[in-house]
Amino acid sequence: MKHRSPLHLALGVLITLAAFFALFIACDGGSSSSSTSSTSSTSTSSSSSGSTACGTTKLRSIPVDTSVRGPWPVGSRTVTISGLKTEVWYPAVPGSEAGKSKDWIDTRQYMPDSNPDPNNPIFQINSYKGLPLDTAYGPYPVIVYVHGTGSFRTASHGLFTHWASRGFVVLCADNPGINMGDIMSGGCGALMSADQKGDTQKILTAVRAQSGDLSFLSGRLATDRIGLGGHSAGGAAIGSLGGERGVQVIIPMASGGVQSGTYVKSALVMGGLKDNTATPAIVRSGYNSTPTSLKKRLVMIPNSGHMAFTSVCPIVLYTDEDLGALSTVANDGCGSQYMDPAQSTQIVNFASTAVYEETLTCSSTAASQISTISSKFSGVEYQYNPGSSSSSSSGGCN
Repeated sequence: MKHRSPLHLALGVLITLAAFFALFIACDGGSSSSSTSSTSSTSTSSSSSGSTACGTTKLRSIPVDTSVRGPWPVGSRTVTISGLKTEVWYPAVPGSEAGKSKDWIDTRQYMPDSNPDPNNPIFQINSYKGLPLDTAYGPYPVIVYVHGTGSFRTASHGLFTHWASRGFVVLCADNPGINMGDIMSGGCGALMSADQKGDTQKILTAVRAQSGDLSFLSGRLATDRIGLGGHSAGGAAIGSLGGERGVQVIIPMASGGVQSGTYVKSALVMGGLKDNTATPAIVRSGYNSTPTSLKKRLVMIPNSGHMAFTSVCPIVLYTDEDLGALSTVANDGCGSQYMDPAQSTQIVNFASTAVYEETLTCSSTAASQISTISSKFSGVEYQYNPGSSSSSSSGGCN
């Protein structure tokens, strides 16, 4: 048996609490509604592998394979937005990372008695604090991500730094009442104060303003091209935000479906075929209830559980211990019986990046990429509905 760790106990709580979320998703995760705000702006289509994307956005040459990292090193800043501690990842000037130390997950923010090691790769993040934003390119589309119950803002960093390396600015906050620190100190009662949807709306407002701690991004964001992503409870929080100005793509992971809205054009619903929390039946129900007026896709990953959409499985395995009756839940997606985390992250990056780039960068190749996902990755289940407002399934802006 490996050494005992408060961090592992917290992660056990994280996934145990997520089990209760499955009931929430089954009841509320896939209903549809409409929004009544004004129509969204339009943009010009061209390939993301060239020098231009939508409208006036200019990008560096990006690999066609959406599972491959892009040409940018990734910078990061920790900022405060309406009281929310938020991490921002962004495309940085190439070469500016030389001689810098990588970011790392300091779990002492949530559990003072934990002992993270910044030199251990399982705690490291592929980004660098305070690098200069690459202002020679852009304006960059935005992705706002929402973590799950008992989680934290850097838990899915393998996704965030991938997206930022390909020309997105990515934000994720610690949501009060539902993040790891609050759950560990306040128990389940802390959940009563959580408002992830409201927190996300605060971040969207700040993204549009680009002032205060986000002033370094002023004039460099394409605020009419925003994507949302979320894991577990975070996926439920974003499903009804398609009426928020600029939000064109919504991707719930291990969660429910997406509701209709004035601005949202595209949805990707993702799940793990071995998820015992947001079960395949729950995820498929969320996809089926997502309106057919939207371009929508379903991706189910084989041999993957609930935590396949995060980057914490190596930490869970590193701090492995006997949790008795909680062991099954605490390892939902982590362990030798599941797909290797590096492989599942590659699949999630491939699918999510293709869907974001198809609409948010007007990529002419992204749609053809995701259509090959079942042949590229054995065992992946894929469904696609082009939406009643789409003239074709070839991708690009519409």
